[in-house]
Parts: sequence; C-alpha cells; structure tokens
Amino acid sequence: MKRFWFFDLDGTLADTEGDIRRAWKAALADLGLDCPHFDDVYTTGPSLEEITKRLFPDTWTPEMLQAIRGSFARHYDTDGFPLTREYPGVLDRVRALKAAGAHVAIVTNKRLAGARAMAAKFGWGEVFEKIYTADMHRDDPAIGVLRKPDLLRRVLTELDAAPADSVMVGDTVNDFEAAAKNGLESVAVAWGYGKPDERREATRTAQVPAEI
Repeated sequence: MKRFWFFDLDGTLADTEGDIRRAWKAALADLGLDCPHFDDVYTTGPSLEEITKRLFPDTWTPEMLQAIRGSFARHYDTDGFPLTREYPGVLDRVRALKAAGAHVAIVTNKRLAGARAMAAKFGWGEVFEKIYTADMHRDDPAIGVLRKPDLLRRVLTELDAAPADSVMVGDTVNDFEAAAKNGLESVAVAWGYGKPDERREATRTAQVPAEI
C-alpha cells in the first residue's frame, strides 16, 4: 500500500457544485458582470482564476479577478454550504487507509478559508492530517496562488513524500495531470464532475469508494 494519499475535495469528497454555482452567480451580479453563457462554460474543479478566464477570455483583467475572488468568498464562506453533500462511503475509505498506516491529506484548488469551513462542518479535521489549498501561500509574493501541479509538488516536498509512494485521488483531468507531472499514480473517482474520457488520464478508476 502507498504511504501518502492525497484527496481532491470538490467532486471527490463532496458534491459541492450547487453552493459554488450559487456563489459565482451572486458574485457576478454584485459586480454587474453580464455572463449569459455561465451555465454552458462553468465546470467545477478548476481554480477561480481559470474559470474567470474561461468566462471572460477577452475581457478579464487582474482587477476583475480580484473583485470576483472577494465577492465569491463573501457569499461562499458564510452561507453554511446548505447544498453540499458528502459522497457516501468516501470518508469511510479514508478512515480505513489511515487506520492501515497511510498519511491522508486534502489537496484542492479550493481557497483555504472555504476548505477549512467545509472541513469544520463535516468533521474532516478528525480524519485528514492537513488541508493544502491553491491559495495557502498567496500572501508570499515569491509563491502566490499555485496551480495544482505546483501545489502537489510543494506538498510532496513538505511531507518528504516520494512520488512512487504517493497517490492522488480526484475526479477531473486537473487532478490526473497534476499527479502525472509529479510522477504519482492517480485514482479517478466515477462519482465526481469529470467526464469518462478524462478518467482515461488516471492510472485507474474507482467505481465505488471501496475501490480507492
């Protein structure tokens, strides 16, 4: 068994899309940003920056990105995640891995504040050793907000985890590409937001939590 297991959050541990979409639409409304194609373009998984660039490919600016980030956070972090639901059986599998001696952590594109608030609601802090997020070093100008491959690389370094002894568990190609770029095996979960063709990029697929 691998010693280090890294879990994506959105679409892997929980179905978070309803609350994220609601916060996105509220943020765009706050800022007066018309985006009639939002439902066609938006996907859960990529970072807020990536989604902003997809929604406004020709007009986005750093100032727009910062404004969206702030408004989104105000709506998302304070609503209590009423639409979010854990996927049944996933946390049981995480507990089993931990009981067998594995190190388990969350590695997500989610912002740190939102990830911590969600972990507190669902009691994940009792299971996962740490939460690593794309923006956890955003106040350090030498690091900033990290893309998932770079975030995963920092996690490996911090934990002194060998890639050959580590696994990334996720639901979209962002997770599998991050793993591949760092020399890790990856497990695609069949219940998330990724499409079937994305799962082909993973080392293997788990149809049910027990197969992770």
